[in-house]
Amino acid sequence: MVKDISVRFLRVSVGLFFVILGVIGVMPYVQESVFSLNDQHYAVEVIFGIVEMLCGIILIAGLFTFLKRKTLRLTSLIIIVIWGVRIILARFIWGIRFTGGIFFLPNISTWLLVTACEVVILSALFILYRAYE
Repeated sequence: MVKDISVRFLRVSVGLFFVILGVIGVMPYVQESVFSLNDQHYAVEVIFGIVEMLCGIILIAGLFTFLKRKTLRLTSLIIIVIWGVRIILARFIWGIRFTGGIFFLPNISTWLLVTACEVVILSALFILYRAYE
């Protein structure tokens, strides 16, 4: 019972995070702050924003729909992959510069903190994925 409530709370909170991040991602003049992908790639921001909104809606809808566990598990796995790709793009492809040295953008402490937060979100997604076993 307690585990079920914890997983539901996690589902709602992570789902809301994705919906909010997605809405902010598609708005042209609103900055996603530390969760920004890359300010030079606006089209990528919009695409990921739409996908993030859909992921959030799917996570929350899992509480109210009667989809098969297998479908929800597959959807959760897809969301994990999308978030992992986002981490790789934002933190490792666009978040590190190799010009005369290694530079973490915007700085090393922010890069480490945001990467850690994104990995925590990835871990939460994995917990939700495992809840459907």
